[in-house]
This record gives sequence, C-alpha cells and structure tokens, in this order.
Amino acid sequence: MGNILRTPASSSGIVNVPTESPRKRKRRDSDESGDTEDSNSHSCCKSRRKKTKTTSQYIYNALFENGENSDIKICAFKHEWNLHKIYLKQAKYFSGMFQSQWKESLMGVIDLQIPDENVTKESLNTALGSLYSDEVDISPETVVSVLSAASLIQLEGLMQQCSDAMKEYVCCENVCNYYANARMYGQGQVERKCIKWMENNLMMQTKNISFLTQIEPELMAKIVSSSNLFVLQVEMDVYTLLKKWAFLRMRTNSMNDFDDKNLATVASEYFQEKFKTNGNIFLETPEGAMFIKAFQAVRLCNVIIEFGCCLELEKDCIVPPSWLMPLYRERWLTMLRVEQGVDHGPQSGSSLDSMSLRCGRILQQDTDHCWRWNGYNFALDLLVTYNASANSKYLLLKRNIQSQRRRASVGLTPVRRILYHIRVFSVNKKGHVVNKVSCGPSFLALEKDDERIVLHFNSGEKLHFPLLVTATFKIVSARDMGNSSFRIPPISLTAQSLSFHDDESDLTTS
Repeated sequence: MGNILRTPASSSGIVNVPTESPRKRKRRDSDESGDTEDSNSHSCCKSRRKKTKTTSQYIYNALFENGENSDIKICAFKHEWNLHKIYLKQAKYFSGMFQSQWKESLMGVIDLQIPDENVTKESLNTALGSLYSDEVDISPETVVSVLSAASLIQLEGLMQQCSDAMKEYVCCENVCNYYANARMYGQGQVERKCIKWMENNLMMQTKNISFLTQIEPELMAKIVSSSNLFVLQVEMDVYTLLKKWAFLRMRTNSMNDFDDKNLATVASEYFQEKFKTNGNIFLETPEGAMFIKAFQAVRLCNVIIEFGCCLELEKDCIVPPSWLMPLYRERWLTMLRVEQGVDHGPQSGSSLDSMSLRCGRILQQDTDHCWRWNGYNFALDLLVTYNASANSKYLLLKRNIQSQRRRASVGLTPVRRILYHIRVFSVNKKGHVVNKVSCGPSFLALEKDDERIVLHFNSGEKLHFPLLVTATFKIVSARDMGNSSFRIPPISLTAQSLSFHDDESDLTTS
C-alpha cells in the first residue's frame, strides 16, 4: 500500500491517509476509458455517472469488518478479528510468520501477544484495518497508539504515515510525549522535529507550569546545550527557566500552591530554605543529581557578567561554588586582556563556541526598534536596530561610543572584531516556523561608532509578527589567555565556606 499523506480541509484534527492500490488504479483507468468510449458513441447525449461504493470500501466492509471468507483468526484484547493471510502478509510480522517454519503458519487461530502498553484494541483495529483500506484516520490523540500498533506488526507504511502526522501535529501539549515515543519506536524524523520545536519555543513557555513539568532532564539538557536555542533576552533567563523547572519537578504534588506570576520567587525561596536546612548546595545532593547536566549546559560565564545576576546565582544555592570560581577568574583575566589591548577579538578561523554570548528579542510589531543586551560585554556597547521601512527592512549592528547614551564604560580601541550569527523567524499558533532568515557566522571589524547592515529582509516576503530575533556573539579571542598550555585550576570550595546574606554588603567568600 502507498504512503500518501493528505491533510483534510476540515479542522477536525484528523489526518486521512489514502493508500493507492495497483488494482484500484487499473480499475479507475478502465472506467475512464469506458466513459470516453461511451461519450464518443453518444455524443448527442449527456452521460450520467452514478456514484457507487468504491472497491476499497467494499473490501474493507466485506472482508475486514464482516470477515467474509476468512482463513485466519487473530485474537487480542478479548476480541477476535476474522482476517485473511493474503492481506496480513503486507505486515512483516505476519509475512515472516506465514512463510517460515513457525507453528502459527499452520494454525487457524493466533493469540497475539501485546507487550506494549501503548497498543490498545482500537489502535490494533486501525492497524489491521489499514491492510484493507485506502485511508486511515489518525488524530493527535491516537497517533502514538497507532504508531505502537504499527510497530508491533512491523507495518512500515503505516509507521511512516504516523511519523508524518506527528510532525504536523507537534505542539506544546504533546511535544514531550511525541519525543519520548519517537525515540522508543525509532522515528528519527519526529525526534528531530520535536527538538527543533523545543529549541524555538522553550523560552516562550516559561510560565506554562504544566508544560515545564513534563520535560525530562535528558531532553532539557539537550535543548539548553543547543547552539540553536532561542534565548529570550539573555543567558540569565535560561538559568531562571531551569530553576523554575527543577522546582516544579521536585514539587509535582503541590503545583496548586502558587501561580506562574510568583513561580521564580517561590522557587528561589524553596532552594534557599533547603540550603539552610541541610547546608548542601542543591546540585551536590542526591536529589539534585538528575539536574546536573541541564545546569551544566547553561553558559554561566555569560550569566556572571551582570552584578545582580551574580548575587541571585549565589543566593539561590543551586549551583556549586566550584563551578563559579574558575569562571569568575576567567572573566576577570579576559577583561584585563581586553583592557590592556592584548585581546583583539576573534581571529580568522575562529568559530562560535560554548562561551559565546546567546541572546534574543521579540519584536511585537512592525515598527522601528533599537536595543542592547545588558551585561558587561568587555567594553563593547553593541546596539541592534531593526528598520521597518516598507521599501527596505533590515537589521543593523553598531559599535556605540558617543552617539548614544551608555550604561557602562566602553573601550576606545580603534577597531573591535566580533563574530556573529543572527537568525530571525516567526512561529504560528502551534509553534511551527512560518518564515525565517539568517546571516552568519560572519566577522565584523567595527571602528568607533561604526554601523553595518548585517541582514536584509526580502522585500517581496511578508513578515509575520511577533518576530523572534536570536543572536550569538563572540567578542573575545579565546579562553586560553593566549597560551595553549595555560590552565585555570579549580578552586576548592565547599558550601560551608560561603556565607549567604540578604545584605549584599555582607556577601563574602572565605
């Protein structure tokens, strides 16, 4: 049977999957030639066609539903299907059974063993019925169960149809379930589709408590570590998301005690209280072990570039000090390199890496925008401008020195080199990308108050708002301090060596 996926015109949420049959195509060809002959013979009369039940419908009703001339009986879920070996052989499971020395090849009744809990009587009926029909109805709610039944009887055509349906249906409500089952049943295309959906939409679901609770640690670590993750604003927002997610995973039985508006505050208080109770940093406890890989994926080097973020990070008592101290030292030494003119920015041959700055922005309307991402960026004040002109829409990067008001000091080095990659896209209500454009990775050498257009939008293409802008920047040369043999040794600190206080003037390390 063929594998043609057709999306229905209705909004019922069901995919009708027609399967072309050679027998049906031959019959249709002969019918059409007969109609032509009839038309030529009676050119003065209008031919009238009477719609009759198709061959496929007849086969399904007579052979599958009524079991006429059945030569084998399949039993499962306390139900019996009177079927036909010639049709069952389309599935590799039955084909191998009937063409081998299995005792079932000589039996008229087969008790089908169902080890998979995802398989139901209804999904097995759909899978078996697809052997007799040109169309299969697959809904977002039943597609996983149908996939499991198709996998059980090794019906590859139906498995592919389920895969296509899952890629079309994936959304916030089912992405975690689809991802887990795609891995279970070896559907790589669906798995990659779910990962791509998460990369584009995770940061826009920070208030969705039900959604966050569903994300398994393995999946969260994979998404947060991705270079394609859409980071809403700055890296600190990724850390905050993980803090809320870890709290929800720890407190699944009391999710009604708070709402999304105070979730971050409640989560912080929860981890701070745990530290006061047992004196242990959360990720160093047995219950925090499952979250380690996800928090390791956060680019903490780009979290500690803001003073307030440093205070919150240490006060939460989630991340071990042994993770932070080498990063503080690395950032300090890099700052000195830039300040003293030793670091000239990324050189030719450099690439974006796990130390590069990830940031993002949502443009709600098609109007001019100008913004910067907060934090210490090694004396480089980088402004981003979206020009909404009807004739020429573009994104522009500017190295600001004097032309715009600044929040922090800037370096007066004649030229600063940066490496950047920018992606702009929009999504529909299901979170699927509807249009996208990107540029880079590319180098820029910016003089003082220099500005460059880095991305043009196609004038003939309509942009869908809100527009999501995600960017990755590398503005320093490397983390090795100019010496390939240089290593930043870990600083041995324990949780007890830190004193956490509400008064930031009392925040000390010993």
